Amino acid sequence: MITVLIDTFYLKAAPAGIKTYINQLVYCSQNLNTKNINYVYSTDLINGSSHFFLNSSNRLVRWLFQLYYFIWKQILLPLKCLKQNPDILLCPDYVLPFWNLNLKKVVVLHDSLFWKNREDYSKLWRWYYLKCINYGINESTTIVTTSEHSKKSLKKVLRKKNNIEVIYQSCHESNIKKKVEKNILHVGSFEKRKNLMTLVKAFLKIKSNPLNKDFKLILAGTTNFFGKNSEYLTVKNFIKENNIEKDVIITGHVNDKEKNKLYSKAFLYVFPSNDEGFGIPIIEAFSNKLPVICSDIKVFNEIGNDAVLYFEKNNHEDLASRIELLINSNKLRLELKNKGLKRLEIFSSDNFMSSYEKLFKSLK
Repeated sequence: MITVLIDTFYLKAAPAGIKTYINQLVYCSQNLNTKNINYVYSTDLINGSSHFFLNSSNRLVRWLFQLYYFIWKQILLPLKCLKQNPDILLCPDYVLPFWNLNLKKVVVLHDSLFWKNREDYSKLWRWYYLKCINYGINESTTIVTTSEHSKKSLKKVLRKKNNIEVIYQSCHESNIKKKVEKNILHVGSFEKRKNLMTLVKAFLKIKSNPLNKDFKLILAGTTNFFGKNSEYLTVKNFIKENNIEKDVIITGHVNDKEKNKLYSKAFLYVFPSNDEGFGIPIIEAFSNKLPVICSDIKVFNEIGNDAVLYFEKNNHEDLASRIELLINSNKLRLELKNKGLKRLEIFSSDNFMSSYEKLFKSLK
């Protein structure tokens, strides 16, 4: 019997992507695991999540969390490992304990954004966090990432030569009854790389057509990214200047129940990002039988293949034309929905869990 300890500590602060990943990992390990692997968790799964640290705009709160996080990773988690004596420690949030514990270590590096996008993070925090990541990876550490695109990117930025395994993410299957409204949906934080200005400009263009007067744009996600809200303010000011405040709804952070409700009411999903490690909303939209429009970046081509409609990155006029095309073509919407459901089979929970269990058995 192999015992795997999954570190779920980051549920206390993860706003979206990593939290979704950890929740799915927990769900799959509890419901789809084989009898040969025993999964244990580092925190209380019922009471372990908190909104206190969630993308706080208060610098003191953010640094308190970093101190708490460091103590957890380098003192409390190692002690937990000594007490529970697992064969494998899995940390799905970039950072492992520095110590050479008597076990196999697996870490999930979701993307290379911390290395590439220097301007999105404070200089001191980025230096500290990258040190934490690098010191935790020793020669025998196995690195997991979420796409072939991320694997190539990580190989360019990592000084380590560790093996990198690609395990595609999955998402919960949607069981919510659809009640489609004329909503164009985006789920994600207000970061510069999310390219939300291109989406808002495209929406403004399609609204110039009287036939589209009833459409709304829903921007769901935290407006404060690592203490910064400049992108949110830029988008909000553009919306106000162009008098589309009644047509653009900014929800702020949404929980899973609220997010699923938004998906169930959406007419189509738009993902205009300039950079991603995977793009979980693509498969969430597939699961909710939504047609998807994406920017033509490499990772979206890998994940979406021919099941999404692409537009030229940063070109709001091209995006507007794609939105108009989907609005006016029932045939194309149905075709993309069907292709999305077919594509979703690659990203099933069974494939996600079986890939992890294959990896764990190979390490033992």
